[in-house]
Amino acid sequence: MKIKQDENSKNMSRSKKSKLLAIGVVIAIAIGIAVLMEYQTTKTLTGNAYTNPPMDSMGMMHFHPQLTFVVDGKQATVPAQIGIDPTLWNDHSLDSYGMTGMAPLHTHDTSGTIHVESYANRYYTFGEFLGIWGLNMGGYNVFMTVNGQTVSDYKNYILHDGDKIVLSLSTK
Repeated sequence: MKIKQDENSKNMSRSKKSKLLAIGVVIAIAIGIAVLMEYQTTKTLTGNAYTNPPMDSMGMMHFHPQLTFVVDGKQATVPAQIGIDPTLWNDHSLDSYGMTGMAPLHTHDTSGTIHVESYANRYYTFGEFLGIWGLNMGGYNVFMTVNGQTVSDYKNYILHDGDKIVLSLSTK
C-alpha cells in the first residue's frame, strides 16, 4: 500500500512540475510577444537596432534630431518653417501623418531642430525631410555625419531623437 502511495506522490509531483514548466513557458512567450509588439525594431544603416519612440498621451510620436547645415565649409542657416511654409513644403506624400498645417517632419525656427511629430508610429528618414524641404543639392558633393559617425546613404538614414546631424555640401 505504501509503495502505491509513493508512486502516486511521484506521479503527482511530476505532473505539478510539468504544469509549472508549461505555465512558465506560456508566460515567457506572452512576455516576449508583448515586448515585440511594444518595441518594433529595425536596423539602421549603421547596423544598430532602433526602436520608435513611444506615442505620447495625445497619440503623437514626438522627438527632435538636430541639424547643422554647412555649405562650402561655412555654416548655413536651416530655414524656419520647413514643412509649414508652402514655399518650403515641397513633398506632401507624408501629410496624412502630420498635424493639420504642417508636415510630420518640420522646423519652427532657424535653430536646426527638426521636429518629428506624427500620428503614425513609423520610421522617418533624413531623405524624407530633405524631400519636404525641397533642398536642391545638384552640383554639390554631399557628406553627412550623425553623432560624429559618417553616414554614406544619408537619404535612408532613420531619424532618432537627439541625433546630431551635420549635412555638408561642397561645390564639385
